[in-house]
Amino acid sequence: MPRKNLTARFVETVKAETRTDYWDDVVRGLVLRVSPSGVKSWTVVYTRESDGSKRRVTLGKFPAVQLEKARAKALATVTAVIDGKDPAADKRARREAMTVEDLGALFIEKYARRHKKTWAEDERLLKREVYPEIGSMKALAVKRRDLLDIIEAKADAGYLAQSTQILAVIRKMFNWAVDSDYLETSPATGIKPRGKAVRRDRVLSDDEVRTIWQSLPAAALRAGMDDIFRLLFLTGQRSGEVAGMRRGEIDVDAATWTIPGSRTKNGLTHVVPLPDAALAIVRDRLDKADDEPDAPLFTRIGEPIESNAVAQAARLRLQVAGEPWTPHDIRRTVATGLAGIGIMPHVIEAVLNHISGFRSGVAGIYNRNRYEPEKRRALDQWAERLDAIVSGRAAKVVPLRLEASA
Repeated sequence: MPRKNLTARFVETVKAETRTDYWDDVVRGLVLRVSPSGVKSWTVVYTRESDGSKRRVTLGKFPAVQLEKARAKALATVTAVIDGKDPAADKRARREAMTVEDLGALFIEKYARRHKKTWAEDERLLKREVYPEIGSMKALAVKRRDLLDIIEAKADAGYLAQSTQILAVIRKMFNWAVDSDYLETSPATGIKPRGKAVRRDRVLSDDEVRTIWQSLPAAALRAGMDDIFRLLFLTGQRSGEVAGMRRGEIDVDAATWTIPGSRTKNGLTHVVPLPDAALAIVRDRLDKADDEPDAPLFTRIGEPIESNAVAQAARLRLQVAGEPWTPHDIRRTVATGLAGIGIMPHVIEAVLNHISGFRSGVAGIYNRNRYEPEKRRALDQWAERLDAIVSGRAAKVVPLRLEASA
């Protein structure tokens, strides 16, 4: 077992043909264990005070735990031993006591909230789909079959996309637990999705749009949910973006809604011109919202409404069209409707904040035009078309006012 004054460069580049322990000369007891597979983990070896036996406790893996952090954790461990504690036994006891629900709470708090925009959806899936089945199980006792039972049941019920989402969250949670040294192995390793979800191409017909819109007042929706659906139809934006609208994002004088990159799928700030009908809805919501810039326009118990609540409202109270539909089908319908009134594809992509087709690749790098005037004209024309659809005057609308190409 070689001893070495470990350096960041050495830790990053060292390889081993057989499992090798490198003992640090700076912090007594700190060990870098290098395996042939390339996995590098930090451990501390100490002498237990009660019986003089050698004990080893894992601190984490490189590169998640860098050298300086490993040394700091090793010093804390050695200090605990001097105080008469047994860190290895304490860690084992915590592992044995931790349930899946405990692990999930740690995962959301320490990882998902900090690194995932969709952390709330992850938490919802865990609470709704995972905890009722295995939440009370000890995390270290979970087997592959326990996880397969959950995702297969969802897939067998016809919810392939949700089955895949659940698997992704479960896999990430257990992999994080291994990387963070809460578990030795992940029961999700090697599990594959039960099936590939069919890509949706549902576009609502004019009659369906009219029926859904006209049913909103009688649907007994809460917390301004009817206005959320109206804005979805008027702007074509994602349900989570509309439902999470904040006071500070609205410029009433300019009739714009600026969605910060922290709330968009592609991480880019997106300016949405508001047609008169949309601005009227937003003004009404502003009158009801708190004065703080971060105050949500649509709220339940002080928190912004989330996209899953919008989807649930559509599923439970608004299935009045010919076939089942989802809020995202509205976005697809708006895009199709914009094309139908002659809006050019690059402007439609700009309206939807898509980085694909005309705005992807090299062309997207050099073409920084945000098409703000074209977006406003497009949404104004769409608002007129939508009004005609809802009022039953759609057949009288003069067809296709083509945008000039950029």
